[in-house]
Amino acid sequence: MDLPKYTGTIHPEEWVKQVQIYCYLKGIENEENIIKFSKLMIDSTIIIPNVNEINSFEELIKALKLHSTFSIYKNSCKRKLQLIKYIPEQEDVTTFLATFRSLCVEISDHKEIITMLINSYSNYFFKDEFIKRVEGINSVDEIFKIFSEVVTFDESKIIIKFGTSIALKHVATGKYLSSYNVNYLTGSGQRVVFAGEELPDRNALWHVTCNNTNHNYQHYQHCTYDDSFYLTHKETGNKLYISTTHKSPTTGQLEVSCRNNEARSLNWINTNTTNNNAPYVKAKDVITLKY
Repeated sequence: MDLPKYTGTIHPEEWVKQVQIYCYLKGIENEENIIKFSKLMIDSTIIIPNVNEINSFEELIKALKLHSTFSIYKNSCKRKLQLIKYIPEQEDVTTFLATFRSLCVEISDHKEIITMLINSYSNYFFKDEFIKRVEGINSVDEIFKIFSEVVTFDESKIIIKFGTSIALKHVATGKYLSSYNVNYLTGSGQRVVFAGEELPDRNALWHVTCNNTNHNYQHYQHCTYDDSFYLTHKETGNKLYISTTHKSPTTGQLEVSCRNNEARSLNWINTNTTNNNAPYVKAKDVITLKY
């Protein structure tokens, strides 16, 4: 292990720890001598006023934090935090959070940390769940713990409930059932429904509403494969409608639209190759929608 030089590219507290470790490994335990070594290892371009009067680690760290290089270091860390992305296929959550922690060591505002964690992962279901679970949480350690739990949760075990948000991914193309405030120029003239992006965004979120007059069916009750239901587009509030007369201008199949005054009742058809007798509809199930 080489004695690390201070160049302003590391947090002063972390650098002092590394110097102490180096000295302890070399059998140097006298604090006065370690501080002398530390001051000698500050890059010559970093001028610390009255450096010879510094006699403790606390004074040394404070002096380094007052230098302009520390402001540059903090700003650099913040820019990295604003750009950092969690990609599960490329790294595990432990590695990601270790990097994230090292960059936000000077950030004490838990709300700012929450915002940057939300922006780090492009998954709307994660965002909804994470936002709900960190509400009222002030502990940064607890916030990191919740992030880890949410991103590593096994979605295949989630049972879909009425009133919750879902996204429907087309198996063949990997695109999500979507809609927005644009109308068909032909056919019904209603809001378009289409296969959107390969990552779910706000245009791909739908509410599941049970089509059952039985008062025993409540919001957030589990969906079963025997239930019929409506799909309500979360962003626009319109309901999914399948026309029996109009054709899609792009596929020639029956036109699918969103309407604010009509809806088409749907049924789940379980097409899972395994466990296709399961009573409840779960996230990651392969299904067909039947009207």
